Amino acid sequence: MARITKIVNFSLTPEIYEQVNKLAKQRQISRSQVLREALKQYFASERRWQQIRKWGEETAKRLKIKNEDDVERTIDEYRKEKSSKSSS
Repeated sequence: MARITKIVNFSLTPEIYEQVNKLAKQRQISRSQVLREALKQYFASERRWQQIRKWGEETAKRLKIKNEDDVERTIDEYRKEKSSKSSS
């Protein structure tokens, strides 16, 4: 019967190793489970950051933002527009 999991060996600093052990004991789960959960959270975070970067790139393209000066220009225009609407 084939394994449904893969075995991976990697090194941890002593500090991280102790943190993994401590958490595993506190939660009464295996070190493997602690590391699986940590990796799942890391991958979810990476996916979210990719979505945010993509949104930022699309927004920059739409607003014709190419550098820091363009960012400041866009913010200034927004503030002026908002200020003129509130004083009307």
